[in-house]
Amino acid sequence: MGLLGTLVGGGLGFMMGGPLGAILGGAIGSNIGIGGSRVARDPGRPYGATGYGGPVRDTRQAQQAFLVAMISLAAKVAKADGRVTEQEVRSFDTFLRDRLGMSVEDRRVAAGLFNQARDSHVPAEEFARQVRALIGHQPDRLRDLIALLMIVATADAQLDPAENRLLRSIARELGLSARDYEEAVAMFDPRHSIDASYAVLGVTRDATDDEVKKAYRRLAREYHPDVVVNKGMGEDFKKFADEKMRAVNGAYEAVKDARGL
Repeated sequence: MGLLGTLVGGGLGFMMGGPLGAILGGAIGSNIGIGGSRVARDPGRPYGATGYGGPVRDTRQAQQAFLVAMISLAAKVAKADGRVTEQEVRSFDTFLRDRLGMSVEDRRVAAGLFNQARDSHVPAEEFARQVRALIGHQPDRLRDLIALLMIVATADAQLDPAENRLLRSIARELGLSARDYEEAVAMFDPRHSIDASYAVLGVTRDATDDEVKKAYRRLAREYHPDVVVNKGMGEDFKKFADEKMRAVNGAYEAVKDARGL
């Protein structure tokens, strides 16, 4: 049983409160085939900081929190223009299968979570605030979350203005900077401009050669497969880490060529 099946099957404890707890409870109650008990929820209830739960330190729970957050926020991004099409649902399932290597069982659980989040009246920003409370002590994972949401949003080869606005709002609630957001956008910049390459590395054109090299080395360490798994993303995200590392390597080569390094 994968991370999602284990979570919905009985690992709800650390995420019982807040909007994500409501989404999980609704998924269980919708009889998606995993677990059995119901969790009461009120989609219209406002949530305060005390309802979000504290930072998650356990590695497996952090991985589960990340996955539930990504699915829930992806549903909100898909609905940014007011509706979710069947094509968007199929695209998200394909993303889970091909980009994350998720099993049929976990994708079925993910579909239940996606539907609950899509239909919830709780705004995406509330989800983001709880995510920050749970894993905000791992800012790199928050940046990864925005990058993954960008992949989902650009599955149709474009970033809709409504999706862009919502993603920026989510990033702000996660506590990320404008540069963090531009770094995520740059990973999928079809122009492959030198500015995009600098953004992927998280530095500006004004950075020294030494700063560029340090930024590259930090990212190379951060996206080593073992580091990704141990820092709260899990086995499913190794393909994403590989993709991120390819983008980082490509950006570093472009910057080196531009600087004659």
